[in-house]
Amino acid sequence: MKIPLIRPDLPSLEGIREPVEEILANGRITNFGKYLKEFEAETGAYLGAQTAAVSSGTAGLVFTLAASGVGNGQKVILPSFTFMATAQAILYAGGTPLFAEVEDDLTLSPADLEALLEQHPDTAAVIAVHMYGLPARVREIEDVVARASQRRGRRIALIFDAAHAFGSSIDGRKVGTFGDAEVFSLSVTKVLVSVEGGLISTRDPELLDKIRCMRNYGVLSNYNAHFPGLNGKMSEFHAIVGLYNLRRLDSLVHHRQERARCFRKKLEEATQFRVTSWPDTVVHTFKDFTIMIPEAAGEDYRNRVMQFLDGRGIETRAYFHPPVHEQAFFSGYATRPLPRTERLSRRVITLPFFTTITPEEIDHIVASLAEAEKSL
Repeated sequence: MKIPLIRPDLPSLEGIREPVEEILANGRITNFGKYLKEFEAETGAYLGAQTAAVSSGTAGLVFTLAASGVGNGQKVILPSFTFMATAQAILYAGGTPLFAEVEDDLTLSPADLEALLEQHPDTAAVIAVHMYGLPARVREIEDVVARASQRRGRRIALIFDAAHAFGSSIDGRKVGTFGDAEVFSLSVTKVLVSVEGGLISTRDPELLDKIRCMRNYGVLSNYNAHFPGLNGKMSEFHAIVGLYNLRRLDSLVHHRQERARCFRKKLEEATQFRVTSWPDTVVHTFKDFTIMIPEAAGEDYRNRVMQFLDGRGIETRAYFHPPVHEQAFFSGYATRPLPRTERLSRRVITLPFFTTITPEEIDHIVASLAEAEKSL
């Protein structure tokens, strides 16, 4: 049995044939056409915020940081346990990354965030990350940033990297409505797929207007650039795929949660590996299904388990190791060790998980992990 890390949720050709044939016939395949406008309207209605579609989640982060006034070497706090795109976006916006610790749920530590804001009063913005689709500790983070802003007498921008989290919610409130803005990725590994693309959501119309200009070279009208920008447009092809998947998203998220609960139950009954828990009041998209090896086992054991699974036809990743502050390019920005982040990152194994994963595939993964425990 061969089990890939993901199988993307894609439409059938028949499901999108009519709109694709329409845009091929009329030639209106980009430049903010009919389907992009529909996609923005429907994602906005789904989230309860206004949205702007862009070419990627990374581009969305760059635009959002720039539109929030970040630049010229200003500090932006982010967790080091994240995909490197979060930090890359800060650099492309002109900022300087300042790395923070995570809690045991692998999301930004409010306590460490508060300490960093106290130590670095010139911080311009904070980016928190909803890890694997599990929402960050949003209310605690919002409170910490609000108090720091009040002490300084100026606004510190709060942005959520929601790349993994379209469809997540907290107490019935959708991710996409927190902070100053939230930025989603819609690439092929995500739950809401447009093949490639990103989405920014916000309740701040002025911020949204800036971002919409920035994604089109900063042009406000008549080829007159008012803001920094570049080509960050989403095509009609991508918007069509996004619309198709958006209209079945609740079903996809429901199935993923059912399969994740089943997977976790079988895993924890048969092995010592554990999955990060999540509150009953949270909807988790499970963009990734990541387990933790026992704390005493060590990184070498983690690597041997991954090699063992590979031999059983099971694709895995160590999402996210090394953490960003330990990566070759970003190590120069590290100002201190992050012991919890470093320890946790050496314990993670991301297993295959997708909406259409079968009970047989789950059983094969669990049986292989149980076998690895006994033999390694």
